[in-house]
Amino acid sequence: MNNILTNAIAASIVIATAGSAGATIYQWDWQVGDPGHYGTNNNGGTFESITSTFDNITNALTWDVTFSDQVTEGFTLALNNGPNPKGHAGELALLYVDLTNMTNPQMLAYAYNGRDSNNSYKDGRGNVAGLQTPDDIVDAGDRGGTGWINNLAVHDTPDGARRIVFDIDATVINTTTPMYPGSSPWFGTGYGKDLGIWFHPYRDLETEYDAGTGLLKKWKGHGGYFDGRNFETHEVPAPGPVALIAGAGVLAGSRRRRG
Repeated sequence: MNNILTNAIAASIVIATAGSAGATIYQWDWQVGDPGHYGTNNNGGTFESITSTFDNITNALTWDVTFSDQVTEGFTLALNNGPNPKGHAGELALLYVDLTNMTNPQMLAYAYNGRDSNNSYKDGRGNVAGLQTPDDIVDAGDRGGTGWINNLAVHDTPDGARRIVFDIDATVINTTTPMYPGSSPWFGTGYGKDLGIWFHPYRDLETEYDAGTGLLKKWKGHGGYFDGRNFETHEVPAPGPVALIAGAGVLAGSRRRRG
């Protein structure tokens, strides 16, 4: 990615503390070709760059990913503070971002069942035979809390890239009590000095929701992945709340919720 686009993405995020003593904001930046312990597959979209921030006091989490093509129609994402999230059942949230309707994108969170698949939305306990009740944290009907999505947007650029941005308050996720606790305490989502990532974009995505509850009923598509462990983040001291500002008001498909 050229330096102009790199600088534009970095400049689009204003990082800050929320006024609480001891608050730390961690930032992670990646560009294609960067070294690290990870593997990628571009079947769900060709990865170009990622920038993310997490505030360990307010639970503000931002995600800004650019693909060099325009095929990605959604993704799943699990984050933690170092190891590869895959297999950590009952400890982490799996975020589902649905962009099949770009003018009305959806974002949901389920407790991750530990399986090497996207089926946490329909099977809450991956190590038990059969389908167990999914552990729904926040769904398309806002069950579990309102106002947790500050911004969710997708924008196709003239040069053929697709940029997807979200800014959420993950408090409702990180303070939940899992239906099926894991061997380690509930973490939810976010990271610290180290970052583990399990990120799976999809093309040709098909989704379906329960009209009454907002629960996800179908998630099917051709997926790729960005899976890695022990990425080093850096602390960013600055005043004010974490916010994605550049382009947030003009990106197509912006989704805002208010409690």
